[in-house]
Amino acid sequence: MQSRSATHAKGIDVSHWQGIIDWKKVRGAGYSFAFLKATEGSRIVDDRFRANAQDAKNAGLLVGAYHFTRAASPDDVKNEVDHFLQVIESAGGLSAFKLPFVLDIETKEGQTKARISQIVNTWGTQFKQRTGRTLMIYTFPSFIDSYLDSSLGSYPLWYAYYSSGTPANKAGWKAWEFIQYTNKGKVPGISGDVDLNEYKGSEAELMAAYSNPTPNTSEPAPQWKESGRQWLIDQVGISPDWKAEDPVDIGTLGSILLKYTQNVLGKKQS
Repeated sequence: MQSRSATHAKGIDVSHWQGIIDWKKVRGAGYSFAFLKATEGSRIVDDRFRANAQDAKNAGLLVGAYHFTRAASPDDVKNEVDHFLQVIESAGGLSAFKLPFVLDIETKEGQTKARISQIVNTWGTQFKQRTGRTLMIYTFPSFIDSYLDSSLGSYPLWYAYYSSGTPANKAGWKAWEFIQYTNKGKVPGISGDVDLNEYKGSEAELMAAYSNPTPNTSEPAPQWKESGRQWLIDQVGISPDWKAEDPVDIGTLGSILLKYTQNVLGKKQS
């Protein structure tokens, strides 16, 4: 992975543990982004999340939100995704958050590397289907070694790495998007310790990457379109690569209807 740099954009991540924050002082001290704890498991809501989200944005920081997963199996994921998205909606909706949404995976309810990796992949898949956005994964070196496999390398990484020197590649990851380098930071406007982070580039590069809508932050296809897409995959056999927002010309529509009719007639005759 790459090294940290003095030219990188500076940021923090916080939860209710930091209490009431003076976000104008945080911005004035040169911090340009913040990740905020939103939810944990399928029920817990961080009681400072909504206020932090509003106040940090008003102070001029780019804001992201994270969910601390407690899923013990892939079957638990849907309830957690539902919970996270409901809380995000209550804080302004997807478009209010410019930075990636994050899955914080650092506990081992799933017990084995295979199951925990499956849980994370299921989370990423369901979140992308529901929102159109790609999750970022937060974790740390020893957890990757013990519980995460190389199948997760396509997700951007927010890496908790407190050692000096350049971090080694881990599992499928060869770079980090954000790096958390201490949990003992001191920042104006915050009482006590706070986690400090860097983006992989300068503040100007951070703003260019995340201030404006990108393919990763585009509005998702409506749920009814996504449901229709899945029905066509299941019932007609269209390619899973076909996206709900893709245009369909009259010839393609005719082919889909023809194939469906043939399928239905074939089932009746059999």
